Amino acid sequence: MSKEQVFVLAYFGKGKIVPRIFFWKGKVIKVEKLTYSWKTVDEGGMKIHFSIISGSFYYHLLYSLSTSRWYLIDVESAIV
Repeated sequence: MSKEQVFVLAYFGKGKIVPRIFFWKGKVIKVEKLTYSWKTVDEGGMKIHFSIISGSFYYHLLYSLSTSRWYLIDVESAIV
């Protein structure tokens, strides 16, 4: 999957960014569990990555601090 820009409702406060809901392909996806987050830096600046679970899927969201934009990086089925 290629990087796809998405709209995210997130909590920003107390030094944290926590995604709550995002919109993808006409669907509202509620973040049920944030499993992990990490930071990376590249030529475009700092990025914060979020691994989340919603329903039976894992999602990898990315927030770019330099552009204030959210992207969906990957989707995987949580069912093995």
